[in-house]
Amino acid sequence: MELKQEKEIFKPLVDELLKLAALPKETTKKELWAGHQALKPAGKTPVSVYYEGIPSTQWELMLGKNCLKAASKLAQDIEFDLRKRLWMAKNVPDDHIVWPLIQVNAPVSKSFDWGVPLKWIGDDNPEHAKQIDPPFKEGFANEKIKFTDVLIDDKKTADLVTRAKELTDGKLTVSVQYKNMGYSPFDFAVEFRGLETLLYDVIDTPEKVHELMTLITDALLVHHKNREEKGWIKAPSMDNKYLAFGWRVHASYLREGYDKNNLKLADEWAYVSAQTASGLGPDMYAEFVHPYNEKLAALFTGKTVYYHGCEPLDQKASVIKTLSNLRRFHISPWSDVKSIREETKDAFVYEVHDHPGKVFFGMSKDDIKRSIKKLVDAAKGSIFDLNLSDIHNVNGNPNVLKEWAEAAQEVMQ
Repeated sequence: MELKQEKEIFKPLVDELLKLAALPKETTKKELWAGHQALKPAGKTPVSVYYEGIPSTQWELMLGKNCLKAASKLAQDIEFDLRKRLWMAKNVPDDHIVWPLIQVNAPVSKSFDWGVPLKWIGDDNPEHAKQIDPPFKEGFANEKIKFTDVLIDDKKTADLVTRAKELTDGKLTVSVQYKNMGYSPFDFAVEFRGLETLLYDVIDTPEKVHELMTLITDALLVHHKNREEKGWIKAPSMDNKYLAFGWRVHASYLREGYDKNNLKLADEWAYVSAQTASGLGPDMYAEFVHPYNEKLAALFTGKTVYYHGCEPLDQKASVIKTLSNLRRFHISPWSDVKSIREETKDAFVYEVHDHPGKVFFGMSKDDIKRSIKKLVDAAKGSIFDLNLSDIHNVNGNPNVLKEWAEAAQEVMQ
Protein backbone atom coordinates (compact mmCIF):
# COMPACT_ATOMS: atom_id res chain seq x y z
CA MET A 1 0.00 0.00 0.00
CA GLU A 2 1.39 3.41 -0.96
CA LEU A 3 1.91 6.26 1.48
CA LYS A 4 -0.83 8.26 -0.26
CA GLN A 5 -3.37 5.51 0.39
CA GLU A 6 -2.39 5.16 4.04
CA LYS A 7 -2.63 8.93 4.49
CA GLU A 8 -6.18 8.79 3.18
CA ILE A 9 -6.98 6.19 5.86
CA PHE A 10 -5.45 8.35 8.56
CA LYS A 11 -6.93 11.70 7.58
CA PRO A 12 -10.43 11.25 9.10
CA LEU A 13 -8.94 9.67 12.23
CA VAL A 14 -6.45 12.51 12.73
CA ASP A 15 -9.03 15.20 12.00
CA GLU A 16 -11.46 13.67 14.48
CA LEU A 17 -8.78 13.40 17.16
CA LEU A 18 -7.80 17.03 16.66
CA LYS A 19 -11.43 18.11 16.85
CA LEU A 20 -11.91 16.28 20.16
CA ALA A 21 -8.57 17.50 21.55
CA ALA A 22 -9.57 21.13 20.90
CA LEU A 23 -12.77 20.95 22.96
CA PRO A 24 -12.78 23.21 26.07
CA LYS A 25 -13.37 20.21 28.34
CA GLU A 26 -9.91 18.88 27.45
CA THR A 27 -8.28 21.98 28.96
CA THR A 28 -10.35 21.41 32.07
CA LYS A 29 -9.15 17.80 32.28
CA LYS A 30 -5.51 18.82 31.88
CA GLU A 31 -5.80 21.19 34.83
CA LEU A 32 -7.77 18.59 36.76
CA TRP A 33 -5.01 15.99 36.51
CA ALA A 34 -2.02 18.33 36.72
CA GLY A 35 -3.33 20.05 39.84
CA HIS A 36 -4.08 16.61 41.24
CA GLN A 37 -0.48 15.41 40.82
CA ALA A 38 0.76 18.67 42.38
CA LEU A 39 -1.37 18.01 45.50
CA LYS A 40 -3.42 21.06 44.57
CA PRO A 41 -6.80 19.69 43.42
CA ALA A 42 -8.32 21.84 40.68
CA GLY A 43 -11.83 20.46 40.58
CA LYS A 44 -13.77 17.27 41.05
CA THR A 45 -12.22 13.89 41.74
CA PRO A 46 -10.82 12.43 38.49
CA VAL A 47 -12.26 9.20 37.09
CA SER A 48 -10.31 6.84 34.84
CA VAL A 49 -11.10 3.65 32.95
CA TYR A 50 -7.74 2.13 32.01
CA TYR A 51 -8.50 0.79 28.56
CA GLU A 52 -4.76 0.67 27.77
CA GLY A 53 -4.43 -2.76 29.37
CA ILE A 54 -7.35 -4.39 27.54
CA PRO A 55 -5.89 -7.19 25.34
CA SER A 56 -5.96 -6.62 21.60
CA THR A 57 -8.20 -9.68 21.17
CA GLN A 58 -10.93 -8.02 23.24
CA TRP A 59 -11.00 -4.91 21.06
CA GLU A 60 -12.83 -6.78 18.30
CA LEU A 61 -15.94 -6.28 20.44
CA MET A 62 -15.54 -2.50 20.31
CA LEU A 63 -14.00 -1.92 16.90
CA GLY A 64 -15.15 -4.95 14.96
CA LYS A 65 -13.06 -7.60 13.25
CA ASN A 66 -10.47 -6.57 10.67
CA CYS A 67 -10.89 -2.92 11.65
CA LEU A 68 -7.37 -1.95 10.56
CA LYS A 69 -7.09 -0.68 7.01
CA ALA A 70 -3.39 0.27 6.87
CA ALA A 71 -0.81 -2.21 5.62
CA SER A 72 2.59 -1.41 7.15
CA LYS A 73 3.43 -2.41 10.73
CA LEU A 74 4.01 1.18 11.89
CA ALA A 75 0.80 2.42 10.27
CA GLN A 76 -1.23 -0.40 11.77
CA ASP A 77 0.17 0.27 15.25
CA ILE A 78 -0.70 3.96 15.04
CA GLU A 79 -4.10 3.28 13.48
CA PHE A 80 -5.02 0.79 16.20
CA ASP A 81 -4.02 3.27 18.90
CA LEU A 82 -6.03 6.07 17.29
CA ARG A 83 -9.13 3.91 16.86
CA LYS A 84 -9.01 2.78 20.50
CA ARG A 85 -8.60 6.32 21.80
CA LEU A 86 -11.37 7.66 19.61
CA TRP A 87 -13.74 4.87 20.62
CA MET A 88 -13.07 5.57 24.30
CA ALA A 89 -13.44 9.32 23.91
CA LYS A 90 -16.81 8.92 22.19
CA ASN A 91 -18.23 6.08 24.28
CA VAL A 92 -16.78 6.21 27.80
CA PRO A 93 -17.26 9.43 29.81
CA ASP A 94 -14.18 9.22 32.04
CA ASP A 95 -11.46 11.85 32.41
CA HIS A 96 -8.91 10.54 29.96
CA ILE A 97 -7.33 13.46 28.11
CA VAL A 98 -7.47 13.46 24.32
CA TRP A 99 -3.88 14.39 23.55
CA PRO A 100 -3.09 15.37 19.94
CA LEU A 101 -0.11 13.06 19.80
CA ILE A 102 0.97 9.59 18.79
CA GLN A 103 3.93 7.50 19.87
CA VAL A 104 6.41 5.30 18.05
CA ASN A 105 8.66 2.66 19.57
CA ALA A 106 12.36 3.28 19.08
CA PRO A 107 14.03 0.32 17.32
CA VAL A 108 17.03 -1.22 19.06
CA SER A 109 20.30 -2.29 17.47
CA LYS A 110 21.20 -4.36 20.54
CA SER A 111 18.89 -5.51 23.31
CA PHE A 112 19.58 -5.78 27.06
CA ASP A 113 21.93 -8.61 27.95
CA TRP A 114 22.46 -10.09 31.42
CA GLY A 115 25.04 -12.59 30.26
CA VAL A 116 22.47 -15.35 30.84
CA PRO A 117 19.07 -15.75 29.16
CA LEU A 118 15.89 -14.65 30.93
CA LYS A 119 13.15 -16.65 29.24
CA TRP A 120 9.39 -17.02 29.46
CA ILE A 121 7.51 -20.04 28.17
CA GLY A 122 4.23 -19.33 26.36
CA ASP A 123 2.66 -18.07 23.15
CA ASP A 124 1.92 -14.63 21.75
CA ASN A 125 -1.75 -14.54 22.75
CA PRO A 126 -2.10 -11.61 25.21
CA GLU A 127 -4.88 -13.45 27.06
CA HIS A 128 -2.75 -16.53 27.78
CA ALA A 129 -0.53 -17.04 30.82
CA LYS A 130 3.24 -17.49 30.59
CA GLN A 131 5.75 -19.30 32.77
CA ILE A 132 9.25 -18.22 33.82
CA ASP A 133 12.16 -20.46 32.81
CA PRO A 134 14.81 -19.27 35.32
CA PRO A 135 18.49 -19.66 34.37
CA PHE A 136 19.53 -20.12 38.03
CA LYS A 137 16.94 -22.74 38.95
CA GLU A 138 19.65 -25.24 39.98
CA GLY A 139 21.41 -22.74 42.24
CA PHE A 140 22.74 -19.19 42.41
CA ALA A 141 25.27 -18.33 39.73
CA ASN A 142 25.50 -14.60 40.33
CA GLU A 143 29.04 -14.49 38.95
CA LYS A 144 27.60 -15.19 35.47
CA ILE A 145 25.72 -11.89 35.40
CA LYS A 146 27.48 -9.53 32.98
CA PHE A 147 25.08 -6.73 32.17
CA THR A 148 25.23 -4.68 28.98
CA ASP A 149 22.65 -2.04 28.22
CA VAL A 150 20.31 -1.62 25.30
CA LEU A 151 21.41 0.35 22.24
CA ILE A 152 18.86 2.42 20.34
CA ASP A 153 19.14 2.65 16.57
CA ASP A 154 18.97 6.43 16.21
CA LYS A 155 18.81 6.36 12.41
CA LYS A 156 15.85 3.95 12.30
CA THR A 157 14.14 5.90 15.09
CA ALA A 158 14.46 9.15 13.15
CA ASP A 159 13.09 7.40 10.05
CA LEU A 160 10.09 6.11 12.03
CA VAL A 161 9.35 9.59 13.38
CA THR A 162 9.52 11.00 9.84
CA ARG A 163 7.22 8.26 8.57
CA ALA A 164 4.74 8.83 11.42
CA LYS A 165 4.64 12.54 10.64
CA GLU A 166 4.02 11.79 6.98
CA LEU A 167 1.17 9.40 7.80
CA THR A 168 -0.53 12.01 9.96
CA ASP A 169 0.33 14.92 7.64
CA GLY A 170 2.40 16.51 10.40
CA LYS A 171 -0.71 17.37 12.42
CA LEU A 172 0.11 15.33 15.54
CA THR A 173 3.05 15.48 17.92
CA VAL A 174 5.17 12.34 17.65
CA SER A 175 6.48 11.04 20.97
CA VAL A 176 9.22 8.40 21.00
CA GLN A 177 8.86 5.45 23.40
CA TYR A 178 12.31 4.13 24.33
CA LYS A 179 13.04 0.68 25.72
CA ASN A 180 12.92 0.88 29.51
CA MET A 181 13.87 -1.88 31.95
CA GLY A 182 11.57 -0.49 34.61
CA TYR A 183 12.07 0.09 38.32
CA SER A 184 11.32 -3.29 39.92
CA PRO A 185 14.56 -5.18 40.72
CA PHE A 186 12.81 -7.94 42.69
CA ASP A 187 10.89 -8.90 39.54
CA PHE A 188 14.20 -9.61 37.82
CA ALA A 189 15.39 -11.65 40.81
CA VAL A 190 12.29 -13.81 40.33
CA GLU A 191 13.19 -14.25 36.66
CA PHE A 192 16.67 -15.43 37.64
CA ARG A 193 15.59 -17.89 40.33
CA GLY A 194 11.86 -18.56 39.97
CA LEU A 195 9.25 -17.27 42.42
CA GLU A 196 8.82 -20.27 44.70
CA THR A 197 12.57 -20.86 44.89
CA LEU A 198 13.27 -17.22 45.75
CA LEU A 199 10.78 -17.32 48.63
CA TYR A 200 12.85 -20.12 50.13
CA ASP A 201 16.09 -18.28 49.33
CA VAL A 202 15.25 -15.30 51.54
CA ILE A 203 15.24 -17.73 54.47
CA ASP A 204 17.92 -20.23 53.47
CA THR A 205 20.53 -18.03 51.74
CA PRO A 206 19.65 -14.38 52.38
CA GLU A 207 23.18 -13.21 51.61
CA LYS A 208 22.89 -14.62 48.07
CA VAL A 209 19.57 -12.84 47.56
CA HIS A 210 21.12 -9.54 48.64
CA GLU A 211 24.04 -10.15 46.31
CA LEU A 212 21.67 -10.82 43.41
CA MET A 213 19.51 -7.81 44.24
CA THR A 214 22.59 -5.57 44.36
CA LEU A 215 23.78 -6.77 40.94
CA ILE A 216 20.34 -6.22 39.42
CA THR A 217 19.82 -2.80 40.99
CA ASP A 218 23.28 -1.62 39.97
CA ALA A 219 22.48 -2.66 36.39
CA LEU A 220 19.18 -0.77 36.48
CA LEU A 221 20.94 2.31 37.80
CA VAL A 222 23.41 2.13 34.91
CA HIS A 223 20.51 1.72 32.49
CA HIS A 224 18.51 4.70 33.73
CA LYS A 225 21.51 7.00 34.01
CA ASN A 226 22.46 5.96 30.49
CA ARG A 227 18.94 6.81 29.29
CA GLU A 228 19.27 10.25 30.77
CA GLU A 229 22.70 10.78 29.22
CA LYS A 230 21.49 9.69 25.77
CA GLY A 231 18.22 11.61 26.01
CA TRP A 232 16.12 8.44 25.86
CA ILE A 233 13.47 9.95 28.11
CA LYS A 234 9.72 9.93 27.56
CA ALA A 235 8.41 13.27 28.77
CA PRO A 236 6.51 15.05 25.97
CA SER A 237 5.43 18.59 26.78
CA MET A 238 2.09 19.92 25.58
CA ASP A 239 0.90 23.53 25.55
CA ASN A 240 4.27 24.47 27.12
CA LYS A 241 2.66 23.68 30.45
CA TYR A 242 1.86 19.99 30.84
CA LEU A 243 3.64 16.69 30.71
CA ALA A 244 1.49 14.30 28.69
CA PHE A 245 1.81 10.95 30.42
CA GLY A 246 -1.21 8.90 29.52
CA TRP A 247 -0.60 5.80 31.63
CA ARG A 248 -1.86 6.30 35.21
CA VAL A 249 -0.73 9.91 35.63
CA HIS A 250 -2.51 11.43 32.60
CA ALA A 251 -0.97 14.89 33.05
CA SER A 252 1.29 16.84 35.35
CA TYR A 253 2.82 20.29 35.31
CA LEU A 254 6.23 20.63 33.71
CA ARG A 255 9.08 20.61 36.18
CA GLU A 256 10.74 23.95 36.83
CA GLY A 257 13.72 23.97 34.53
CA TYR A 258 12.13 21.59 32.03
CA ASP A 259 13.99 21.68 28.72
CA LYS A 260 12.58 19.55 25.91
CA ASN A 261 16.05 19.48 24.36
CA ASN A 262 17.70 18.25 27.55
CA LEU A 263 15.26 15.91 29.27
CA LYS A 264 16.09 14.48 32.69
CA LEU A 265 14.91 11.52 34.72
CA ALA A 266 13.29 14.10 36.98
CA ASP A 267 10.91 14.86 34.08
CA GLU A 268 9.63 11.28 33.90
CA TRP A 269 7.28 9.30 36.10
CA ALA A 270 8.76 6.10 37.53
CA TYR A 271 6.50 3.05 37.86
CA VAL A 272 7.94 1.33 40.94
CA SER A 273 6.44 -2.00 42.00
CA ALA A 274 7.18 -5.38 43.53
CA GLN A 275 4.10 -7.49 42.97
CA THR A 276 6.24 -10.61 42.78
CA ALA A 277 7.15 -9.95 46.42
CA SER A 278 3.53 -10.19 47.58
CA GLY A 279 4.43 -13.40 49.43
CA LEU A 280 6.88 -11.55 51.68
CA GLY A 281 5.75 -10.06 54.97
CA PRO A 282 6.47 -6.43 55.88
CA ASP A 283 9.80 -7.18 57.60
CA MET A 284 11.17 -9.23 54.72
CA TYR A 285 9.85 -6.69 52.23
CA ALA A 286 11.73 -4.00 54.15
CA GLU A 287 14.92 -6.05 53.98
CA PHE A 288 14.92 -7.60 50.52
CA VAL A 289 12.88 -5.20 48.36
CA HIS A 290 12.55 -1.68 49.69
CA PRO A 291 16.25 -0.67 49.92
CA TYR A 292 16.73 -1.54 46.26
CA ASN A 293 13.56 0.22 45.11
CA GLU A 294 14.79 3.21 47.09
CA LYS A 295 18.00 3.47 45.09
CA LEU A 296 15.97 3.79 41.90
CA ALA A 297 13.30 6.09 43.31
CA ALA A 298 16.02 8.50 44.45
CA LEU A 299 16.77 9.31 40.80
CA PHE A 300 13.37 10.92 40.21
CA THR A 301 13.86 14.18 42.03
CA GLY A 302 10.84 15.82 40.42
CA LYS A 303 8.63 13.98 42.93
CA THR A 304 7.42 11.72 40.16
CA VAL A 305 7.47 8.25 41.72
CA TYR A 306 4.33 6.17 41.39
CA TYR A 307 4.13 3.02 43.51
CA HIS A 308 1.99 0.31 41.96
CA GLY A 309 0.74 -2.76 43.79
CA CYS A 310 -2.27 -4.90 42.89
CA GLU A 311 -1.50 -7.03 45.94
CA PRO A 312 -2.60 -6.09 49.50
CA LEU A 313 -0.32 -3.26 50.66
CA ASP A 314 -1.94 -2.42 54.00
CA GLN A 315 0.83 -3.95 56.11
CA LYS A 316 3.61 -2.72 53.84
CA ALA A 317 2.43 0.88 53.62
CA SER A 318 4.56 1.82 56.62
CA VAL A 319 7.62 0.84 54.57
CA ILE A 320 6.53 2.06 51.14
CA LYS A 321 5.61 5.52 52.45
CA THR A 322 9.31 6.25 53.07
CA LEU A 323 10.20 5.81 49.38
CA SER A 324 11.97 8.90 48.06
CA ASN A 325 10.02 11.18 45.71
CA LEU A 326 6.80 9.18 46.15
CA ARG A 327 3.76 11.04 44.87
CA ARG A 328 1.16 8.47 43.70
CA PHE A 329 0.16 5.42 45.78
CA HIS A 330 -1.82 2.61 44.17
CA ILE A 331 -4.64 1.20 46.33
CA SER A 332 -5.97 -1.94 44.68
CA PRO A 333 -9.28 -3.71 45.38
CA TRP A 334 -7.23 -6.01 47.63
CA SER A 335 -5.96 -3.16 49.82
CA ASP A 336 -7.92 -1.21 52.41
CA VAL A 337 -8.26 2.48 51.66
CA LYS A 338 -8.75 3.60 55.26
CA SER A 339 -5.82 1.57 56.59
CA ILE A 340 -3.41 2.99 54.03
CA ARG A 341 -4.68 6.53 54.58
CA GLU A 342 -4.19 6.22 58.33
CA GLU A 343 -0.68 4.86 57.92
CA THR A 344 0.43 7.40 55.33
CA LYS A 345 -1.39 10.44 56.80
CA ASP A 346 -2.97 11.44 53.46
CA ALA A 347 0.47 12.46 52.20
CA PHE A 348 0.07 11.19 48.65
CA VAL A 349 -2.29 11.04 45.70
CA TYR A 350 -4.23 7.80 46.17
CA GLU A 351 -5.10 5.80 43.08
CA VAL A 352 -8.20 3.99 44.32
CA HIS A 353 -9.45 1.01 42.30
CA ASP A 354 -12.72 -0.80 41.92
CA HIS A 355 -12.68 -4.59 41.41
CA PRO A 356 -12.65 -5.33 37.64
CA GLY A 357 -13.56 -9.00 38.05
CA LYS A 358 -16.66 -8.17 40.05
CA VAL A 359 -17.62 -5.23 37.82
CA PHE A 360 -17.58 -7.31 34.63
CA PHE A 361 -18.63 -10.66 36.07
CA GLY A 362 -21.69 -10.31 38.25
CA MET A 363 -22.37 -6.69 39.24
CA SER A 364 -25.58 -4.96 38.27
CA LYS A 365 -25.68 -1.19 37.65
CA ASP A 366 -26.88 -0.67 41.20
CA ASP A 367 -24.10 -2.91 42.53
CA ILE A 368 -21.54 -0.86 40.63
CA LYS A 369 -22.83 2.38 42.09
CA ARG A 370 -22.81 0.95 45.63
CA SER A 371 -19.25 -0.32 45.18
CA ILE A 372 -18.08 3.07 43.93
CA LYS A 373 -19.81 4.93 46.76
CA LYS A 374 -18.15 2.68 49.32
CA LEU A 375 -14.72 3.49 47.89
CA VAL A 376 -15.48 7.21 47.71
CA ASP A 377 -16.67 7.28 51.31
CA ALA A 378 -13.47 5.57 52.43
CA ALA A 379 -11.25 7.98 50.46
CA LYS A 380 -13.18 11.20 51.13
CA GLY A 381 -10.97 13.90 52.63
CA SER A 382 -7.85 12.77 50.79
CA ILE A 383 -6.57 13.57 47.30
CA PHE A 384 -7.59 10.56 45.25
CA ASP A 385 -8.74 9.44 41.84
CA LEU A 386 -11.16 6.62 41.15
CA ASN A 387 -10.19 3.91 38.68
CA LEU A 388 -11.26 0.77 36.88
CA SER A 389 -8.14 -1.05 35.76
CA ASP A 390 -6.61 -4.46 35.00
CA ILE A 391 -9.40 -5.15 32.53
CA HIS A 392 -8.37 -8.38 30.85
CA ASN A 393 -11.83 -9.39 29.66
CA VAL A 394 -15.01 -7.33 29.20
CA ASN A 395 -17.16 -10.47 29.40
CA GLY A 396 -18.69 -9.82 25.99
CA ASN A 397 -20.20 -6.51 27.10
CA PRO A 398 -18.00 -3.46 26.47
CA ASN A 399 -20.94 -1.23 27.44
CA VAL A 400 -19.94 -1.90 31.06
CA LEU A 401 -16.97 0.42 30.48
CA LYS A 402 -19.46 3.23 29.86
CA GLU A 403 -21.79 2.20 32.69
CA TRP A 404 -18.99 2.19 35.24
CA ALA A 405 -17.67 5.60 34.14
CA GLU A 406 -21.16 7.11 34.20
CA ALA A 407 -21.79 5.75 37.69
CA ALA A 408 -18.43 7.02 38.95
CA GLN A 409 -18.98 10.51 37.52
CA GLU A 410 -22.48 10.59 39.03
CA VAL A 411 -21.21 9.65 42.48
CA MET A 412 -18.46 12.28 42.20
CA GLN A 413 -20.87 15.14 41.51
